[in-house]
Amino acid sequence: MEEGKDIRMLLVDDHELVLQGLKYIIECSLPDVKHICTASSGREAISLITSQHFHLCVLDLELPDMSGLDVIACIREKNAGTRIIVNTMHEELWCIKELLQRQVDGILFKSVYPSEMLEAIRRILRGKTYYCEQVRRTRAKMERSDKQRRDTLTPRELDVLKLLSEGKTTQEIARELCVSTNTVDTHRRHLLDKLGARNVVDLLMTAIAKGIITVRKR
Repeated sequence: MEEGKDIRMLLVDDHELVLQGLKYIIECSLPDVKHICTASSGREAISLITSQHFHLCVLDLELPDMSGLDVIACIREKNAGTRIIVNTMHEELWCIKELLQRQVDGILFKSVYPSEMLEAIRRILRGKTYYCEQVRRTRAKMERSDKQRRDTLTPRELDVLKLLSEGKTTQEIARELCVSTNTVDTHRRHLLDKLGARNVVDLLMTAIAKGIITVRKR
């Protein structure tokens, strides 16, 4: 946290006890947090997000009127600079993957001690990220899986992927690599399968996100 900076925070949870307990802990332990708003529904949270700026939002995924994922999308749209901590009971793999893909700044489960929540808030307000131990293990496993998947791409598949990223057509790729268009189509199908992509656009976005190819700055 920047010294002397007045931090504004939004807490979102449909359980009043959780809201007030978390608010009390933060007020007692983090004096730089000067303004804390609370919301017990997604619509209430979005109303606050739309009308004022928050440095940090701590929210649950289970809200009575909408998904916390929709609230995350709204925060990204209204104020991309707002940092986000998800505080949830959902420890399922799909949930962790979804949150990591959305690049939230912190993921904590409601079973953590208050001291860990405070540490997460401190780190994230300093521009870092914070994931609880289970999430860190899952992320490491996903990264290893991505690397293994990337390493299974053949040199020719990487050539095709690079040319696709440059906007080349099947015919242009075939001419440049001195192969048939059927061969290019086969490589493209293998790429879609290996990277779990639905189409070429999804393939390129996935490859960029995983660091397999880079976007050249013009």
